[in-house]
This record gives sequence, structure tokens and C-alpha cells, in this order.
Amino acid sequence: MKKICLLISLLALNNASATSGPDVAKYLAQRGWSAYDSKARLTMPTNDIAPLTYYAKDANVPSCGLLAGNASAPKFIDILSTEPGEQYPHCAGINDVAAFKLAGRDYLVLTYTDRDTRNESYEQFFYVYKSQTGDYVADTQLNESVAGEDGNKKPGTKAADGIRLARKRASQNQ
Repeated sequence: MKKICLLISLLALNNASATSGPDVAKYLAQRGWSAYDSKARLTMPTNDIAPLTYYAKDANVPSCGLLAGNASAPKFIDILSTEPGEQYPHCAGINDVAAFKLAGRDYLVLTYTDRDTRNESYEQFFYVYKSQTGDYVADTQLNESVAGEDGNKKPGTKAADGIRLARKRASQNQ
């Protein structure tokens, strides 16, 4: 009986470590980056991807991305990173996130603040989907097509607006 309990405990521990999300602090430390607190408190719809707002090494302004996968093999997905020595554009924060289905895929849409100049900031959408292999992939085509929409650049834009826009784009492409 003790052997069975021990075996069940080991299996549960193994499964928990296999499904644990990415370790943001460890990833930042490995690259010499430091965390940027944008004050946004997001609740991610899944535990295998995390928002990442950070200062790259020797940078004065923040960048943002996503860290996907498990703790042992995280994958970085860039949303908006600032070139070394530049002040603009930069990512002032990831503000909202929502999950949705589109064309048979599981998507996440994130809203982030793109600060283009001292006086100009825009809300942008960023889309990723989960591939058949379980990896998150940035939807380059959707991200580029939605970036030109003026209506999504106003302050206070929510992830739900990004879902509506993605579905509109999908229906136009059929």
C-alpha cells in the first residue's frame, strides 16, 4: 500500500512539474534583463504562457513579449522590443488578455500600449494561437492586418475588441 501511495505521489509530482508554466524570473535573469512593473495585473486564461514586460540589458525603456511553454524549455515571443539606445517605440504595458477560438484554433489576444513618442501612445492587439504541436505561434498575418486599423488605437481598448476585429478579418478573407 505504501508503495502504491509513493508511486501515485511521484506521478502527480512529475505531472505537476511537466505542466508548470514558464519561470519568468529565471528567464529574465538568464538574459540579464530586469522586470518592468507596468502595474497591469492580468489573469492569463492558461498557465503555459505568461506576459513578460522587461528592460533589456542596457535599455532605458521597457519592452514586452510572451514566455510560453514549460519551465524547462520556455519559448520567447516578441511583441514589441526597443532597439538598443532608442527611446521609441516602446511597450508601456500589456493591459488585457482574452482567449477565443477562430478557424479551429485556440487563440489569445492581448492588448498592449505602444508608446511611439513622448506624446503619442496607442493600444494595439497581438494575437497568438496554439499550434497542433502545442506551441504558441504569433499570427503574423492577423497581427499585421489588424495593426492598420485606426479604431483599435484608442485608449481603453479591451481584448474583446480584438476578438471582434479578428473575427471580422476572418469573415472578410473567406
